[in-house]
Amino acid sequence: MSKINIIIKIILILLIPLVILFIYPNTTKDNTKEINALEQTINNILSYNIDTNIDKNFLEWINNNYPNTLPNIEQSLNNNEYNLNIWHQQTNNSLLVLLDKYNNISNNRIKEISNTNTITISFVGDVSLADNWYIMPKYDERNKKVLGILSQDIITIMNESDIMVANNEFTISNRGEPLPNKLYTFRASPERLNIYKEMGVDLVTLANNHIYDYGEIAFNDSLDSLEQYNIPYIGAGRNIEEAKEPYYFIANGYKIAFVNATRAEKYILTPEATATTGGVLRCYDPTEFINLIKATKEKSDFVIALVHWGKEDSTELEQVQIDTSKQYIDAGADIIIGTHAHTLQGFDFYNNKAIIYNLGDFIFNNETKDTGIFQLQIDNNGNFKYYFKPCKEENEYTYLLYNDESTRVLNKLQELSPNVTINSDGEFYEKQ
Repeated sequence: MSKINIIIKIILILLIPLVILFIYPNTTKDNTKEINALEQTINNILSYNIDTNIDKNFLEWINNNYPNTLPNIEQSLNNNEYNLNIWHQQTNNSLLVLLDKYNNISNNRIKEISNTNTITISFVGDVSLADNWYIMPKYDERNKKVLGILSQDIITIMNESDIMVANNEFTISNRGEPLPNKLYTFRASPERLNIYKEMGVDLVTLANNHIYDYGEIAFNDSLDSLEQYNIPYIGAGRNIEEAKEPYYFIANGYKIAFVNATRAEKYILTPEATATTGGVLRCYDPTEFINLIKATKEKSDFVIALVHWGKEDSTELEQVQIDTSKQYIDAGADIIIGTHAHTLQGFDFYNNKAIIYNLGDFIFNNETKDTGIFQLQIDNNGNFKYYFKPCKEENEYTYLLYNDESTRVLNKLQELSPNVTINSDGEFYEKQ
């Protein structure tokens, strides 16, 4: 190539940007303005120091994935109207969920469920699927699958819930020996876990006084079986870190954490997990559970604390239930839900947070008992509503109550809950 041709080529290359600028002058200026405006918005937001996890890269990521969000965040800050809800209002995700997405945080302890404007989380008390106890022989004898032990309307409620939680009050194994000196020991074959699928159960609690009934080998089988059947659990593990690990659901753009601990045994036989051995998470001394709640709250929008406690077959509360439930709420729990007492124990509120002291038995034995389904509803703005659906356990079968019988149970709960107003439809709230 001649020197003249090379020179001409260089001149053409240099002229191209000038030609583009001449033909599209406004576009270039507009892009520059947009970039400058974005930088100014980002710098302004950062100047407020609203969260140490928010930096320039995160805000640029927000701008790319959720256009028009940053100017509204900036305006709320400038007008002194900023609160965390604005992130959800603008993106349908809380700030914590956005940060998780930005940092690509995901693991097998986080499950995202289909978004809905109102999240319904249902809870039931003690469940026994043990082959050597009352419910499973009737399940087999009636040969109707789950309809042999639960009414259709209950099954519908459970399966239509966005998240369904049950207390797993038995060990899951075909091996092991009953713990010596223990009066009641419950064991189910692993195939019984299919019943949880029929019930629509999404999470089970294991921090209780029966998950270790058949010793270490059956305890480990229980964890293996739940994992094999893809049923998440909390409150127990092969070591203390596993036992403390929360389980998270991402629902409607909110991160909801579940944690579980037990203080249920008068004579303590169920081992506490350690750094090297399996067992449950205990809260006889509440310190570790308090610390867990604090740590979990830092990375969750809502923390649901489930505790196995209370006097068996008594509506009388132990003082420790009253005291530690407040400590757990002070630590960051948004609601406390109890099991173990085999009977309903009433509701309360502390710092605008609900305490459901005990849900009692749900499908457990051959006794006739009032029970029910507690439902927590979380709306699009993160507000809570609370409902209780009365049920009855009778003849190894649990069914939903209506009309006078439903009213009877709600009235009974009202007597046990002096600080709470319970409506005829089962909704309850703090008495004003």
